Amino acid sequence: MKTHVMASLVLLSTAVHAAALAQSNDTAAERGRLANQRIQLEAERRAREEDERRQQAAELAGLQQETAVRADAERVQESSQPPLRAAREDTSDESAPAAIPSANTVPADKVDLSRTLEQLRTLGELRDAGYVTQEEFERIKRKILDQ
Repeated sequence: MKTHVMASLVLLSTAVHAAALAQSNDTAAERGRLANQRIQLEAERRAREEDERRQQAAELAGLQQETAVRADAERVQESSQPPLRAAREDTSDESAPAAIPSANTVPADKVDLSRTLEQLRTLGELRDAGYVTQEEFERIKRKILDQ
């Protein structure tokens, strides 16, 4: 009888151990699956952020190029027009009013200011995101403000 009891106890403990082992393998597999899923989601999030940063950098480069082209066009236009002071000196009538800038220049200045502010905002975001160093930020900011 003792041997039957002992054999039953050994058999029972083996069965309990096997069930516990199977359950721990299932738990480990589930943990591994969840960890892989988290890693994949994190990689996708980082890829989306990287795409957004690249898009912002491309937009900033486009704005800078557009601003540079506009500044070049303004310089060419200014060089082709005689200065206002020289035009006033040539007139013999001192009572003639000085040249008044056209009304169209005021909105253009507001548009330029708006674009400049947008460029600076985007540049600041790129700096905050780590794509532009502080030195690069200062250099590019100076170029934007000098245009």
